[in-house]
Amino acid sequence: RQGYQRRVREAVVSTQSTGEGKDERIGEIIDRMYHGINEYGHCTVNCSVNVQDKLNVIKLSYVDMSDGDQSMPPIGDSDVPIVTGDLQDSPIWDLSLRELYSFLDNQKPIRLLAMKSHIHIDQVRKCVRSLIYYGLGAVISPIQYSNTYYVTEEISKAIYDRKLQEECVQYVAINAHDPPPLWEDLFNLYQTFQTGIQLKKLFVVEKPFRKNINERRLVEFGLVYGLLKRLHKYPIYKNPVGNKPPEMLLPYINRNVLGGQHSFDDICVTLDFKLEKV
Repeated sequence: RQGYQRRVREAVVSTQSTGEGKDERIGEIIDRMYHGINEYGHCTVNCSVNVQDKLNVIKLSYVDMSDGDQSMPPIGDSDVPIVTGDLQDSPIWDLSLRELYSFLDNQKPIRLLAMKSHIHIDQVRKCVRSLIYYGLGAVISPIQYSNTYYVTEEISKAIYDRKLQEECVQYVAINAHDPPPLWEDLFNLYQTFQTGIQLKKLFVVEKPFRKNINERRLVEFGLVYGLLKRLHKYPIYKNPVGNKPPEMLLPYINRNVLGGQHSFDDICVTLDFKLEKV
């Protein structure tokens, strides 16, 4: 600690004129950073003597994700980050997340977020992993009306979870000024999700908007809390022996996107194609 404190003090002092009390102030800031990081994992330090000064504030956080790396699923280019908590008062702010925050709309996949925010895609993944680690976010697959979803066994637990029911009602409501949806209606709607039925056909029949239910947010909530699962499709190109692959498929075969390892979502995002073209 003493060596670190000395190096930081020397670096800061060397770039400024040493005035009376300045060196003492630097030591005080370092001490607050040291204790905040070690005791709480994060700290917010005002570098100015004026406590109202919001411009000269240092925010640091330390996350040991060595265990989380093993349990946390990998984040793909086509995954969509979902913000589930209030980030305004959270301790996880850093420069990358501050730049990324305005693009987090619960709809853009990882690759598109990187392109729009001009942040390297690996750094975007780190920001999203940090959100998941702190319980402020999750990732889901892109929601499209051509997708197929099915209800899971977790729906039975929701029957007795009053808190989850209230959160669901609040999350999926279209208009807060209208009567909120009934949990019974939401429960029955989740039960209609079955394999073989596309989302578009399901909503055309059920018309959830008539009950003040936001269709997209209904699926989002179901995926985040494990009430729903997505049925993915992985295309495989089977080339009969002796037959030459069609010219239009050669670029994609060479890029190994038709080997059964990539879902349609991954291929659409990787190639920047619409699902119909793929």
